[in-house]
Amino acid sequence: MPYPHEFLEISPNLAENEKFLRQSFEKTTDIVFREFYLGENRCLAVWVDGLINNRVSHDLFRALMLDVNPDRLKQIPANERLDYVNKHHLPFYATLRVVDMIELRRWVLMHKLILLMDGSPIGLVLDAEATPMRGITEPTLESVVYGPRDAFVESLRINTALIRARLGDVKLKSENFILGRRSNTLVTLMYVEDLARPDVIEEVRNRMKRIDTDAIWDVYQIKECIHDQRWTLFPMMKQTERPDKVVADLLEGRFAILVDGSPQALTAPSILVEFFQSAEDYYENPIITAGLRILRYLSLLIACTGLGFYVAVTTFHQEMLPIPLIFSVAGARETVPFPAFFEALLLMVVFELLVEAGIRLPRVVGGAVNIVGALIIGQASVQAGLVSPILVIVIAATAISNFAVSVNYQVANILRLLRILFLIFAALLGLYGMSLVLLALLVRLASLKSFGVPYLAPLAPASPIPGETKDVFYRLPKWHIKSRPHFIAGSDLIRDNTQPPSSDMGPETSADADEGGGNK
Repeated sequence: MPYPHEFLEISPNLAENEKFLRQSFEKTTDIVFREFYLGENRCLAVWVDGLINNRVSHDLFRALMLDVNPDRLKQIPANERLDYVNKHHLPFYATLRVVDMIELRRWVLMHKLILLMDGSPIGLVLDAEATPMRGITEPTLESVVYGPRDAFVESLRINTALIRARLGDVKLKSENFILGRRSNTLVTLMYVEDLARPDVIEEVRNRMKRIDTDAIWDVYQIKECIHDQRWTLFPMMKQTERPDKVVADLLEGRFAILVDGSPQALTAPSILVEFFQSAEDYYENPIITAGLRILRYLSLLIACTGLGFYVAVTTFHQEMLPIPLIFSVAGARETVPFPAFFEALLLMVVFELLVEAGIRLPRVVGGAVNIVGALIIGQASVQAGLVSPILVIVIAATAISNFAVSVNYQVANILRLLRILFLIFAALLGLYGMSLVLLALLVRLASLKSFGVPYLAPLAPASPIPGETKDVFYRLPKWHIKSRPHFIAGSDLIRDNTQPPSSDMGPETSADADEGGGNK
């Protein structure tokens, strides 16, 4: 394992090994020490109670104690007997040969069964894990109408199996890391060897090895330690719970990181536009997808600037409004005692509180909070003259737009902060202030990189290869997108050689159709 630790060689004397393990697990009641004999050879098995499959362990001990021939075992040198048992009597079990006592102890804590034999300077790690977990369910944060409906769970091996089931490529590689000095968490790095750039994979390896912390139990903790920017508002790595999205990213040359105990995966390098692309875009008609993406970017504009635009226009730029609309806005605000900025800020804070309350409260009472917020607070505030009806409409429009653009929950919270930023500068400098915020935002985005890939690619810098924008603001059919993104993928850039579908039938096809088209 590429995780640094001290080394302690396994002793041929089983009593010394047992003493070390018992001292390490002193006052630990859920660690099981099981002594048994193979002929005259004393053996020891150690595991965590409740995390080992009882059926597998029962079959294992039965195979060892009934199938091993004591006379045959005597003929083998003592230091080779455990290797002999591993090769001849454990063919149906995934095993790992270990010579380090520290590493062997760590495997016990990682839900494995270890086997030691007197006279043998090695230990065996057997995969008989049965960690308590929930079944595979539908995605909760990235639900779609069309497409696969399975989501990652808390078991690392099930998650890697979900990826392998979709991508049966011999070039799909996986590397294990053990992170967390106390948690001993198994983390897997996955990538397609000839699609991912070697320098990117080497860089992520180095960043993973630099992680030195007490515990890791979720992918976000790794995300904070390995992404490019120390301080940034924008997500530099994509977090997803859908195996199909991970496979799609792997096929574009990205890598994926999965953590044992976390139901989500990280993929990178990431670019900004993919946070506004839904998995359903690739299971829907390309023409409809183009319309949905345009609607999504329009929602992004409204969610960020809608409230600020209302405050800027009503405070500084009334001449931009038609005369009938000016009278309508002025009449609605006639009884409101606050300036437009404080009015908007008050209602927005109340709305954000309702959103947080709806998220944190149990589902049974969450609906009641929405009813109270929408019917009682909104309607009562208008009738009391604290806010204008037009502002309630603007707040509702920005809220709906925020939910519409949030195909990835990582973006939803960012838009809420950007909305406050645009609102403050709109109240200070009007549309000029909003333009300054937008300019600063674009400059910041243009300076970001994710593992060496520009965050605004393929828009800025402009791609030298024509057709790189075929999957940005719209999506062309699959057969039209021939190459992978050159700024992400490695050596193999050809993705699809499928010929476009045609309604013209060749001579042979027509003849076959005529022959088989008669009455039967």
